[in-house]
Amino acid sequence: MRIKGNTDPKIWEEFIANNQSWNFLQSCWWGEVLKKEGKEVKRWEIWRGNKLQGVVLLEKKKMARGGLFYLESLWGPVWSGKLAGSIKSELLRKFYSYIVKRENSIFWRLSPPASVLISPRALESGYLMEAGNIESSFSWDIFPTLARTRPPKKTLFIELSLSREDILARMKPKTRYNINLAKRKNIKISWSKSERELRKFWKLNLDTSRRSKFNPHSFNHYLNIIKTRCINPKNRAEVVLAKNGGKAISANIVLFFNETVYYLHGASSNEERNSMSTYLLHWNAIEKAKNEGCEVYDFWGVDQNKWPGVTRFKEGFGGKHKEYPPIYEIPLNNVYYKLYRFYRTVR
Repeated sequence: MRIKGNTDPKIWEEFIANNQSWNFLQSCWWGEVLKKEGKEVKRWEIWRGNKLQGVVLLEKKKMARGGLFYLESLWGPVWSGKLAGSIKSELLRKFYSYIVKRENSIFWRLSPPASVLISPRALESGYLMEAGNIESSFSWDIFPTLARTRPPKKTLFIELSLSREDILARMKPKTRYNINLAKRKNIKISWSKSERELRKFWKLNLDTSRRSKFNPHSFNHYLNIIKTRCINPKNRAEVVLAKNGGKAISANIVLFFNETVYYLHGASSNEERNSMSTYLLHWNAIEKAKNEGCEVYDFWGVDQNKWPGVTRFKEGFGGKHKEYPPIYEIPLNNVYYKLYRFYRTVR
């Protein structure tokens, strides 16, 4: 096995497109967004012979207390789809040993394939745990699933191979009614990558955050998402605005990534909420994604317990639920990791 840093973004993005085309959180594009925000990011390639078999985007993150660090690879590593689970396990163990010696961090947060769940105590022995052998009451000891970790654990998606009539037919009647109501109210939809239009989203987002009592990202975070270029020119993020009489009343940020279109962020005004413009925003994005030959429209996270209102809104569009890969932690420093877990348990 050979490990090296990635110097050619095109090779990386082609590997993602061929093996996990939906995985924008391991893309060069997302790494560049993080770098623009001052984050420390490394891209590692894992080779076996003369073939690239895996890629890992590592973000080094500072912990809230103690001046310590951890590594994060959300939805990573990405492996070649042709690899057997036992080979992935072996490569993961070797990469783990590689970063233990080179990274001064407490643990590594990652999403290994379901068939390659490795207990830290078994790394040296080579013991491989298959998902089918794990009982529902099984405890990982120091290898826990992190329920609070981004990204969402479950999402809702619409298959764009369906006809427009079939997509509409699978929606709830109220959703179809609200789409048509927004059309009758003459709501206009526009797409843009300009900073000027993004500021309209930002203003609406401040209204939404105050109304829903959450802390929004900085304006620069959204600007970086819109302005950072992808290797594939078809991949990009845009702001979509719904306007009534020229005034923006709701807006979304939508990401086109390979065959998937993601609804990343949404915002709406405190006024004119009865215009149902938010419904028309999504229907317009679904139509645009279908026209561009995309395969999936992903609503990017549903959770009936945490976000009941938003989840009901998204489920009104029909679609199917999908579980995203769970997030695990592997200790890189056992002593500090045990202290971290103890502190988290006490808190």
